[in-house]
Amino acid sequence: MLKKIILLTIILCINSSYAQISVEDFFKFAQADSLRLSPDGKYIAVRAESTGKKEVYILDRKTKDIKQRFEFPQDYEAGSFFWVSDDRLIVSQNKKIGALDQPAPTGIFFAGNADGSKKIKLWPPRNKAGASTSLPKGFRVVDALPNNPEKVLVQMYERKFPGIYEFDLFTSRYRKIDSGPLKGGNLILDDKKEARVSIGVDEDNPETIYIHLKNENGEWELFNEYARKEGMLNPIQIYDNDTKLYVSSNTDGRKRGIYSLDLKTKELSLVHELKGDADIEGFIYDYKRENPRLVGIEREPDFPVSEFFDKSSSRFLIQAKLESAFPDKVVSIGTPTKDDRLSVVRVYNDKDAGTFYIYDNESEKLTFEMKALPWIDEKLMSNRHPISFKARDGLEIKGYLTLPNHKQKDLPMVLLVHGGPYGIKDSWAYQPEAQFFSSRGYAVLQVNYRGSGGRGRNFQYDHYQKVGMEMQDDLTDATLWAINKGIANKERICIYGGSYGGYASLMGVIKEPDLYQCAIGYVGAYDIRAFKYDIYHKTEYGRTFARDAWGYGNEEFMTERSPVYHVDRIKAPLLIIHGQADPICPMEHYEALTSALDKAQKEYESIVKAHEGHGFYSMDNRIEIYSKMESFLNKHIGM
Repeated sequence: MLKKIILLTIILCINSSYAQISVEDFFKFAQADSLRLSPDGKYIAVRAESTGKKEVYILDRKTKDIKQRFEFPQDYEAGSFFWVSDDRLIVSQNKKIGALDQPAPTGIFFAGNADGSKKIKLWPPRNKAGASTSLPKGFRVVDALPNNPEKVLVQMYERKFPGIYEFDLFTSRYRKIDSGPLKGGNLILDDKKEARVSIGVDEDNPETIYIHLKNENGEWELFNEYARKEGMLNPIQIYDNDTKLYVSSNTDGRKRGIYSLDLKTKELSLVHELKGDADIEGFIYDYKRENPRLVGIEREPDFPVSEFFDKSSSRFLIQAKLESAFPDKVVSIGTPTKDDRLSVVRVYNDKDAGTFYIYDNESEKLTFEMKALPWIDEKLMSNRHPISFKARDGLEIKGYLTLPNHKQKDLPMVLLVHGGPYGIKDSWAYQPEAQFFSSRGYAVLQVNYRGSGGRGRNFQYDHYQKVGMEMQDDLTDATLWAINKGIANKERICIYGGSYGGYASLMGVIKEPDLYQCAIGYVGAYDIRAFKYDIYHKTEYGRTFARDAWGYGNEEFMTERSPVYHVDRIKAPLLIIHGQADPICPMEHYEALTSALDKAQKEYESIVKAHEGHGFYSMDNRIEIYSKMESFLNKHIGM
């Protein structure tokens, strides 16, 4: 009896420590998500989201005094930001779409000095009458010209053709110095600051990718073209005195990896082969501010890894030192100062959203700067375990399982389905929803079903128009895997997701009405016919994607694969959450679903918020919906 009391006390203590972590703590915005050192190392630019939208601050590195702040109007926030001289910073402005979707670039840029002076709207400039003049479109800095603190090189589009412009950082005056051959293409510069490579899709043929190279006479020549679905050569960097080009390749008939292209002979040679099916997630450059060379790549087969093909580089040596100092975390190193001495280092893992340090390459010392989520105690967070299983047709499916710290078996489970669906994936990094549900005692299973990103083009493109069928079967098979492993209690499982995840949640309780005890749809897509109302449908690429991937326009397909036409099969309780200002899954999806549920006399609970888009930004609304999810789960599958 005493043993049982002691055991019960231990469990209650564990649960009470979890209970101290509030809903707000899991879902409030990060104190910082990115830091950048000025070239001279005197200042740190910090992008913070503590107000519910991203802003950028410039701090004195030593005193931490705020010297400059870039704030934005309602519905807008900071996007990319970068130093263009020792004391001048450029910040782009984005429009918020929703917490589950990437903000949309507006093409507006601001610049300011670190001491708080000379803050201006850099692009587009305004004429004396106050209206924006007729200007080239787009604005992308391609070279900071470190020896000229007043000017940079930018890429912009004139009549949709890309050009390279010398741009004044204080007057916004510019002059064109080079141009590209393809509407909508992007240009890569050589060491002489001349455009040598063009890559992109033609606006009249968005499914074909073209690569042009400039010959010795300064003329553009078509080097190759690829159908988007068939893979491509992706130019990365010109190197070796402008004689070679690093490219990545995932085309048929060639090993996946990094290649060197001889710009004169056009011959390709393999530099680094990709083992396994994990995609390249990022590129690693040598530890130099001026003309850094590609030395490795980042991938995530299960856990994030760095693969170097030049182990003599300074970056490899520094990376190895830091990884030995943080053996259980991923190490990401930022651009160093111009003397190649100081850099920002971010370390993270499945329990830590990110901790930032300044690394001194001379003294080999790390100085703590800040944490992304200082209110989260990583010792109380749960481990995220990579998992894999065979789907019913034999295809290997991977994912992540987050388990409560106090119990590992016979658990109530939330099947958390990521959005997208195509090209998006769940990763091993800290995930607030998974940690939140785990803290409440639930196992959380996340599945990178077929069509997800990260595992090669075939895994993604070969499964177009598999929504509601094979892609849904992967989620069913994942649930059965968790039951058979003894992880999930088969009587206490809920399926939940946002965007496509909302679609999959409804299709889950439609196709498998006895498998799930509840479902939650958050800003979901429920009627393929309603795609005509979303913002992507306004573009040729968006319409093509809807047709090819989702069967839009095929009446039989849209009826068969849309949840709204099959709600009569639903047995499980539903919670439906939507934002009235959602441009990705507009209210027509919610209205079609709830109308069908009402007609079928199916009970459901719902939350609809005005002014919220594709995922909720308001902290009050975030607390409300996750508190509601907590009570909903507790009612239907809770302890």
